[in-house]
Amino acid sequence: MLQSFQKLSAEPGSPLRKQPANGLDVMSWLQQAELKLKDARMQAVSPATRMDAAYDAVLFCCLAVACAEGYRAGSEKGHHVVVLEGAAQAVGLTEHQFDELDTLREWRNRKYRGGFKVEPSEVDEGVAIAAPFLEKVADWFANKHTTLLKRAAGQAGS
Repeated sequence: MLQSFQKLSAEPGSPLRKQPANGLDVMSWLQQAELKLKDARMQAVSPATRMDAAYDAVLFCCLAVACAEGYRAGSEKGHHVVVLEGAAQAVGLTEHQFDELDTLREWRNRKYRGGFKVEPSEVDEGVAIAAPFLEKVADWFANKHTTLLKRAAGQAGS
């Protein structure tokens, strides 16, 4: 069962910290996620860079969800998986859908081992995992945090 940001933050050594929700940061994370997904789809870029971009798109969405829910992640070991799990729980993903997102994290971590290579088919699969997640997060924000985003849009336009 996926755990909430609240439960994950209560774990000893958790990288999650409470902070006030910040709409401008949320908007920035979401905009960067869209750009990363666009980068992941660019055929002229190397497969490894495209896979990193697909993962970053997911991670940035998760950071936006955490921020909207009143959390930020530090750099402690395991911070990526904690943010992925908390965001997956918040937006209502199943454990299977979370496992797919976590597969992107595992692919990303392969680059820290020798002989790293990403196949184009893996990139296609990564984009196929990331794109619907970005849509799910956008729907979640539209249903749960419209006021936060509207307020941030007003601040950004000032």
